[in-house]
Amino acid sequence: MQLRSLYRQDPSARKLVNEGVANVNDGTSSLARNVLRYELETFVCDGQYGSGMAHILDTYLKNIDQAQQPAVWVSGFYGSGKSHMVKMLRALWMDTTFDDGATARGIADLPQEVRDHLKELTVQSRRYGGLHAASGTLGAGASGSVRLALLGIVFRSVGLPEQYPLARFVMWLRKEGIEDRVRAHIEAGGFDWEEELANFYVAEGLHAALIEAKPQLFASSNSMVDALQNTYPNVQDVSNQEMISAIRAAISRENKLPLTLVVLDEVQQFIGTSGDRAIEVQEMVEAVVKDESLGGKLTFVGTGQTAVTGTPTLAKLQGRFTIRIELSDTDVDAVVRQVILAKTTEASPKIEAMMQENLGEISRHLSGTSIGHRQDDVAFFAQDYPILPVRRRFWEAANRVLDASGTDSQLRNQLSLIHKAIRESADEDVGFSVPADFLYFDGADKLLQARILPRKLHEKTMSWIHGSEDEKLTARACGVVFLINKISSSNSEVGIKATIDTIADLLVDDLPTGSSKLRSKLPKLLDACDLIMLVGDEYRIQTEESSAWNDEFLSQKATLANQSHRIEAERDDLIRKKFGALVGRVSLLHGNSKVTRDVSAIFDPTLPPDANKRIYVWIRDGWATDDNSVRADARQAGNQSPTVFVFIPRRSADDLRNNILEFKAASATLDKRGAPDTPEGKEARGAMETVRQVAEAKISELIAEAMSGARVFQGGGNELTGNGLQATVTEAAENSLTRLYPQFAVADNTGWSKVYDNAHKGAPDALKAVGHEGEPEKNAVCKAVLSFISGGKKGTDIRDHFEGPPFGWSRDAVDGALLALLVAGLIRAEDEQHRACDAKTLERKSIGKASFIVEATTISTPQRIQIRKVLQKVGLTAKQGEELSSIPDFVRKVTELANRAGGDSPKPTTPDTSLIDDIRRASGNEQLLSIYNGRDELTSSIDTWALQAKDIDTRWPSWETLQSLSERANGLTDADVLRTQVQAIEDQRQLLADPDPMKPLIASFTQMLRDELNRLVEAYKQQHDAGMAKLKADDSWQKLQPEQRNRLLAEQKLTNSDMPEVKVGSSAEVIQTLQTLTLSAFEDRVKSLSSRFNAVQTQAAEMMEPTAKTIQLPSRTLKSEADLEAWLEEARTDLAAALAQGPVIIR
Repeated sequence: MQLRSLYRQDPSARKLVNEGVANVNDGTSSLARNVLRYELETFVCDGQYGSGMAHILDTYLKNIDQAQQPAVWVSGFYGSGKSHMVKMLRALWMDTTFDDGATARGIADLPQEVRDHLKELTVQSRRYGGLHAASGTLGAGASGSVRLALLGIVFRSVGLPEQYPLARFVMWLRKEGIEDRVRAHIEAGGFDWEEELANFYVAEGLHAALIEAKPQLFASSNSMVDALQNTYPNVQDVSNQEMISAIRAAISRENKLPLTLVVLDEVQQFIGTSGDRAIEVQEMVEAVVKDESLGGKLTFVGTGQTAVTGTPTLAKLQGRFTIRIELSDTDVDAVVRQVILAKTTEASPKIEAMMQENLGEISRHLSGTSIGHRQDDVAFFAQDYPILPVRRRFWEAANRVLDASGTDSQLRNQLSLIHKAIRESADEDVGFSVPADFLYFDGADKLLQARILPRKLHEKTMSWIHGSEDEKLTARACGVVFLINKISSSNSEVGIKATIDTIADLLVDDLPTGSSKLRSKLPKLLDACDLIMLVGDEYRIQTEESSAWNDEFLSQKATLANQSHRIEAERDDLIRKKFGALVGRVSLLHGNSKVTRDVSAIFDPTLPPDANKRIYVWIRDGWATDDNSVRADARQAGNQSPTVFVFIPRRSADDLRNNILEFKAASATLDKRGAPDTPEGKEARGAMETVRQVAEAKISELIAEAMSGARVFQGGGNELTGNGLQATVTEAAENSLTRLYPQFAVADNTGWSKVYDNAHKGAPDALKAVGHEGEPEKNAVCKAVLSFISGGKKGTDIRDHFEGPPFGWSRDAVDGALLALLVAGLIRAEDEQHRACDAKTLERKSIGKASFIVEATTISTPQRIQIRKVLQKVGLTAKQGEELSSIPDFVRKVTELANRAGGDSPKPTTPDTSLIDDIRRASGNEQLLSIYNGRDELTSSIDTWALQAKDIDTRWPSWETLQSLSERANGLTDADVLRTQVQAIEDQRQLLADPDPMKPLIASFTQMLRDELNRLVEAYKQQHDAGMAKLKADDSWQKLQPEQRNRLLAEQKLTNSDMPEVKVGSSAEVIQTLQTLTLSAFEDRVKSLSSRFNAVQTQAAEMMEPTAKTIQLPSRTLKSEADLEAWLEEARTDLAAALAQGPVIIR
């Protein structure tokens, strides 16, 4: 039985009118209308097609009376039927009527819900301006302007030219009611209407028609050119308002706006990756739907390959395209089954029986991949036959890769592809299935044109397919390998590889015969084919580029084969990494106190020197030693050794070496060849990456196999067996803890952190937190710490000792014990500057740097009371047991007090502080004892020194005043006598003598300086008065204006304000006056007054001197003495007149 008998319609007789590609436009030709009718007749309005169309119509109807309509976004992979669906929506919206009277809604098989919505749409349209629809692609419109592109679509839908100026012009003709008249005139004159419009600026026939129709507007052709260019200029873009006005003018009917659908197909292709274009589309749609006159009546439907939120660029549209319809593979399958693959009722049982007989063969196809056989495929066997569901999915995966941009509809359209497949296989017998290579040979020419298919592969396969049986099979296998390579290199999630099994699964075309014969025949044919190369178990298309890559790979492999050290180093590194991956970083929590114990893995040939102080996992492998040697080392280490011994056996050594060679050679080839930009180069690189991946996977498998045989030994030679390497190593490491830290249990208590906290606060009973209420030195941990400190230890040494073997105590235990001993006074602590620290001031971060010493002296409670009384004398307060921490401040304060009680002359000598020095030199409890023993002397000295310091502070300002007066009286009569007395006070340290020796001297110096200052003031006034009197007697001075006089006096500092300010009321005022103007400087100013007044007098005279006038003598040519005499007389007259007014300068 032939396949053609299975179909409801013979595939050979059936024609796919639109070749499976819906062209969304407003075509009105006979061919376009025939295609539309065919598409309506075959429209499968099920699934998302039906629910999506109902959703669009329902949303529109609910928003007719609202301010705006939401826009719709229809998405789905290329070939999913987006364009078909929106084209059908447009036809059903308009209810297109055909020549025989049939309508779109009458032809299409529609769900009742959709029919109801369309009926309501028609009812609503009667309230407005009817129904209107426009459709097209933005990319086909005006280049560079989204708004002009939209207007072109709208103009075309109402029979207007797409160009903006032409459309406006024709709309004007219609408005004036002269379009038919002008057109008739043009055609009567032998001109073509379309051509005249296209050239309307310079169209003679059009111009003549306009002059005839509108003589009052157009007087001549010349004036018309200017008028048309000015009124309808050719523009590159329009504003939103101009666009809206043009849309309203184009679609309005009797001043009413129809219910309008605007379909924008392939919007995503138009936008591409351009964020600017996305924003332009969004702004354009928003401007239209927000317009008060258009918003509730006009809706947009856009299409794209992905959801509107699927890419960052498209996401810019999501605020406007809020209604989303997503089409899926299921929707496409339903269309294909009903339109192309529909079977007769009698055929289905026969097909199902045949498919069940061959289910074993079918279910094995492409197993292990994401597109392999699925259980729910069985339900569609009869509907899909002779296409197997597995191959449908394979074609879909290949199509998506071969045309990732989604622009080649002929290549990717499933309707067209499957229609061709069943038409060409119509004469085959039942049992035949369309092989996967059909896609390759159907699209080979297009793939070659798109530079996706290598020319050599195209030429040979297209030649072999017409050759012998072996050549045909080789060509078909090459085609399938090409498709598989494309899928695997672009989409690893499919999980498909071009192995013999996979190729055979896809090539089998006789299900009853199966693929076993192909599996046995293909290897020989493919190995002999120069177009194919084997990479591991996977076949790859061999091109010139891939040959070059393969040669490089072989060269790298040969070089590495002679460098054994590199392979061995790589193997060792892989073993290390695999061990680390399997075992991880072993870190144990020891005991109740959960002390972290790190376990170190080493791969060295020998153990480190500190192997008895740490837990090491010592790993060696069969390439360097054997298991007997490792076990012998474990036995020799002894039962107390904490080391864990691991042996990894040598397995599949040659196989591992070869895969390491391939991995490194492939890596080196990839690095050297780089990233090619040709399709062949990318394929070759993909093949090399596969080589590396296969080798890497095999290496991982072989290393894991070796690890599975690993043996683990405890020190002493005992072998451990556990559930996995990690568990075994961890168990061995836990056993080693007991060996390494046998004294750990002594301090294994969770309360040591509280001991530290309480002791840090000064609590004497801090050890209660670990259950100890006796003396601190009787606690086992404190006793051990006290014993180790002995003559003194650094904190870091104490920590290292007790945190290391054999103790392994926690940091809390060690630090807690130290502070508990410190609070009890059994030890003392000093910082790096040898300053005493108590438990409160000693921070944990400073414990390591501090020094700890066992106290040899103890201080009783009564003694501490007396010591605290001494501390209080200098303002220090200390609690019981915390006195030692106050000693540094006590020593400092008492020393400062002693220094204030004496000093350099004339102060008394500084008191003796030897007792303070003794306290400073002592340490710990010895300091406290020194204070106790010297408490009476210290108390008395502190009182005496405080009183004496107070007296010094009182007298010292008088001494400074006396010093200042003495310095400023230099040169005065009797000043030396007084200065001798000042020196005596200093030499004899009489600052605190009674009576105060400085007061009379201050008074004497003050009076001496006061008298001298008064004398100088009087002398200054006398000299100044004399100078002013002299000026008043001067004629020139009298002629000056007051402003001129003040200026001259100010320049010489002779004004009243320039007189020195002298205050002598007190010693302080005298000193302040002399700080501004010394006695010698004052004396000099007095002496200079006479000369400065003379200077003022001279300047006044100069200012009164008349200004000389320049005279130009008459110019004359002299020829005789008479001429000379006449000239002299004239010159004399001029000069005499000038001299009468002042001095004269002759020029």
